[in-house]
Order: sequence, then C-alpha cells, then structure tokens
Amino acid sequence: MLFLLLTIGPAFLFACGNILEKSGVSTVGKRTGGTSRPWEFFKGVITNKFWWFGIGCSGLATLGYYIAMARYDLSQVQPMMVLNPVLTALMGFCILREALTKRIVVAICFVVAGLLYSVESLGESTSVQNVTVLWAYAGALCAVTFFAHLWCKDREMVDSLIMGVGFGVSAAFYKSVAMDFDLDAVSASTVFGLLLDPRVWGYVATYGIAFLYSQISFSRGRALFIIPFSAAVGAAVPTLAGAIVFSEAFPIGKIISVTLVLIGAGLFVVRRPRTLRKKNIV
Repeated sequence: MLFLLLTIGPAFLFACGNILEKSGVSTVGKRTGGTSRPWEFFKGVITNKFWWFGIGCSGLATLGYYIAMARYDLSQVQPMMVLNPVLTALMGFCILREALTKRIVVAICFVVAGLLYSVESLGESTSVQNVTVLWAYAGALCAVTFFAHLWCKDREMVDSLIMGVGFGVSAAFYKSVAMDFDLDAVSASTVFGLLLDPRVWGYVATYGIAFLYSQISFSRGRALFIIPFSAAVGAAVPTLAGAIVFSEAFPIGKIISVTLVLIGAGLFVVRRPRTLRKKNIV
C-alpha cells in the first residue's frame, strides 16, 4: 500500500506540475519572445503563478518519488512514473476536453497491462550497487547525449532527450547515495562527508541540467511530445541502471512488465509532420 502511495501519488502530481509549468512557460514565451530574450523570459517565468503552482506540485511529487527510490528497486519505481503521461492524457480528456486518439488508448493499455503484470513483485528491494559501474554508466549516457546535442538538428527531440537522460541519471546517483546514507546515524561528520561525495555533485549537475532543459523545452516545444518522450527515456535509464549498476532481480515476469510499460511510453510519443520538423531545424 505504501509503495502505491509513494508512486501513484507522485505520478499524478508530476502530471499536474507538467501541465501547469507548460502553461506558465508557454504564456511567458509568447509574451517575451522566449529564450531569444533570456533575461525577460526568466523574469516572466519566476513571476508567473501557474509556473509556481506547477513547481509546487513537482516538488511534492519529487519528495514522494525520492522516498520510493530509497526504499524500493529502481526497476519497480521507474515504470510507475510512466503513469505521468497516462494521467496527463486522461486529465486532458476529462478536464480540457482533448481528444484521445487510438494510439494513446493503445499506449495506455500497454502501460496498465505492464503495471498489472508486476503486481506480485511490487515493493521489492534487492539492490546491491557497484559505484565504479555507476560512474561508467553515467559517463557513457552523458557522452551519447552530448554528441546527440551536437549532431541532431531537431531541437525538440534533443531538449527532451537531455531532460530524460538528466533526470534518469540523477535518479541513479540518488539511489546510490541513499543506499549508503543511514538516517539513524546522522551527524555533522556524515553530512560533511555527504557534501564531499562526488555522487552528490553528479546528482546536482545532472538534475540541474535536466530541470533547465525542461523549462527550455516547454518554451519552444510541444508538451504532447516533450512529456511522453522525456518520461520514456527517464524511465528506461534508471530501470537499466537497476540491472547494470544495482544488480536488481529481473525475473521473466519483471522483464515482461517493464517491456510492456516502456512500449506504452514510446507509443505516447507523437512526432510532428515532416514539414513542421523542417521549420524547427536551426
């Protein structure tokens, strides 16, 4: 029960936060000219009430999400976060009267089927980490993302990729630190040691870059693409880390469950028409 509260609750709050942040950033971007006038854009964003409401929802979601990551396997927690685009689509249909396409309905079915298939193993904690492999894994993903940033001309895709990889890698860093941090033995020396831990700064760097690009992507991209794409990448990266870095148990049932969820997340991604993509190339 606690596992579901700490995963479904944050997924719902993340969905609310995404919608509110997108609304605020888009409004400011249209008024100020977006990131082409960065100072005016920044001032407009931090004074927008919808953006702050979205940040509040995301902050509460992050708190529950981090508690879940500290207590349970990443390969169990991350697929639950794919409920974010599911709930976003359903909220858009019920509240905003947006259409549910056949593709989105199929995507929802895949995600729900995958989550239902994993019910028997919910709340597992089988993680045993390898810090050396963590750094190698994070470095490889950051290098691939950096080269994608240099070579890919589609800014919407690159922004969303950086956002997803950044949040995903930061989740892996957080999980690693949380496994070594004992809340029952907190002292000044342990806190000081935590501040000197390279993994903490790895977390700060990757999360900070991801958050920055989430706001940039909202200012010049479509939420219909950004949220599902970054959510799919952001779920796949820590789930893979669960297998590679943390040696989490991956029985056939969990493999099937995760595969169904990630397929569903991928189906949420809607590419823009080719003619519109060409206009977005810079």
